Amino acid sequence: MNNALPQQGLFKLLLSTPILIVLALVSTFGYAAWLPLFDLDEGAFTTATREMLETGNWISTYMNGVPRHDKPILIYWLQALSVSNFGLSTLSLRLPSCLAALAWIWISYRFVKEQRNETEARLMVWLLASLPLASIIFKAAIADALLNFLLCAAFFDIYRYYQRADKGTLFRIGIWLGLGFLTKGPVACALPLIASFVLFTSEGRFKDWLKAVFHPIIITTFIIIVLPWHIAVYLDQGWEFFKGFYLKHNIDRFSSTMESHGGKPYYYVMLLPLLLTPFTGLIAPVIKSLLNQRPKELELFLLTWFLLVLAIFSFSKTQLPHYILYGITPVLFLMARHLLNVGFLSLLAPALTILFVSLLPLLFDYAASQSHKPFDIAVLELAALEYSIIFQAMTAIGLCIVISLFLLRKTDYPSRLLMGAAGTMLVFNFLLLPLLGAAQQEPVREAALLAKKLGGPVVSYGINMPSFSVYRDAIVPRREPQRGELVFTRINKDLSLLDPTANPVRLYAKGGVALYSYE
Repeated sequence: MNNALPQQGLFKLLLSTPILIVLALVSTFGYAAWLPLFDLDEGAFTTATREMLETGNWISTYMNGVPRHDKPILIYWLQALSVSNFGLSTLSLRLPSCLAALAWIWISYRFVKEQRNETEARLMVWLLASLPLASIIFKAAIADALLNFLLCAAFFDIYRYYQRADKGTLFRIGIWLGLGFLTKGPVACALPLIASFVLFTSEGRFKDWLKAVFHPIIITTFIIIVLPWHIAVYLDQGWEFFKGFYLKHNIDRFSSTMESHGGKPYYYVMLLPLLLTPFTGLIAPVIKSLLNQRPKELELFLLTWFLLVLAIFSFSKTQLPHYILYGITPVLFLMARHLLNVGFLSLLAPALTILFVSLLPLLFDYAASQSHKPFDIAVLELAALEYSIIFQAMTAIGLCIVISLFLLRKTDYPSRLLMGAAGTMLVFNFLLLPLLGAAQQEPVREAALLAKKLGGPVVSYGINMPSFSVYRDAIVPRREPQRGELVFTRINKDLSLLDPTANPVRLYAKGGVALYSYE
């Protein structure tokens, strides 16, 4: 490792505490207060949270009056507490995720500092905070930022216990596993337990692993956290939640494709270089170092953690890009060891990513002309119209960053890579996400606010964008409309086909959505 770099001007500045704090805050919060909620996931989570506050039922979750069994309760409680204190807004709904993301970054920094050194710990902050996929999840009003924090907390404390067995660490592990279970279910326990089994048994310490797993401190702590809510939800809904969550959303999600999110065994392997951008150039050095020397202890634990996530979700029939995030933190830990030694080729990933994202808005009109889906065409055409001078300025900034990566020849490559990483994170947060939000989701917000202003019964028909209910601040059932109701639907839905004698009057239409008065 090049130990001289941390003392050099620009690199030293980039690793300074103020820069790291700004980087983490921008990445975790970004445009969160203004960016509309994205459907389907954010809309579904936040609709259930809003309904929890409306009904006063803090045990079982519902979405527009229908039981929602997708996830356990913890993220809904945290969102509901945030909304109760700060009012209903996109920021209050996203605040628990943003804070969990900051905690995720912080504990990653602490762990790398403990196990390696201060420089690599600060590089870890850069690696995690500027990763676009992570930055998107940081501020998403869903369970994943919280789950990743709890998973990392459990994994880190498991390794600390491996190094030095003590009851305090066991107690914390029990807390992380229990809270993780209330966030996502069995996966929050399965991943740490399997990885720890590999770690302990590889060093001939199977009995130590068995003793830790079944230690009364862990078992008692876990049960105290998990059991009360499970009893409460059983008393409220009987076996319905258990069948819906444990059977449908765990076993069925693994064994069959859900919500059109199917994939292949090679899905994540092929996608990984893109998901790790702008640090794709660090993949080869990590692989080379692992091949040159047999992984032991920490390296084995980190590698097992990643490969376990990769294997489980590669063979799952339901696949989404952000699932691989559960195993990305250990990869970034290993990458931090090699960042000081990067060369010219490492700049290609951030440069190409920034270039692509910066110029992508120029292709929206062309993409619309090639699509055959009315909803997609309308969204893409609106995105092209929303590409205002502010977004054009972001494109110009992105292009300037790309040029600077190659013109600043006197600047060391690690510094240029970090600058490229910052640029990548910025164009995703302040160009791509706001532009997509303005085109796809802002019309939903505007239609909902109009419906709220007009009053009267409202239904959703032929569309599944539950954020509409959040902005209207009321339950919006999904069914065929009746006379005298307002109807939220897709722009291409012909309501006259439902009843030839009806007279649907369009009150609002923008992007891919429309609001009708069904007379």
